[in-house]
Amino acid sequence: MPATYIETIEKLQQQGLETLKQAQAVQIAAIHSVREIVASAPAVPSVPSFDKIPSLAELTELSASFAKKYVDLQTSYFNELAGVFATVQKDAAAALDRAAATAKTQAETVAK
Repeated sequence: MPATYIETIEKLQQQGLETLKQAQAVQIAAIHSVREIVASAPAVPSVPSFDKIPSLAELTELSASFAKKYVDLQTSYFNELAGVFATVQKDAAAALDRAAATAKTQAETVAK
């Protein structure tokens, strides 16, 4: 026998209540997990006092020292890079000269 309209609504309501009950159970379990995590968390370390914070002069010296090291490193890198490119340029020029000489020789041979 087909279900009546009322029976269908009651069935849907019951399914909705079961779904809500499951969602609430998941939420309660999540809250318990968070509570356990918070309860077992280590104590928050104390904030350092102002006397342990470096002075502006110390920070400036540290920054200037870093900047000098950085510039020195970059200068060394670019000098090495320039040397590599100079060698490549010389090698390429020599290869071009050899190719031109070979082409000239071949052209002279063909012309004879």
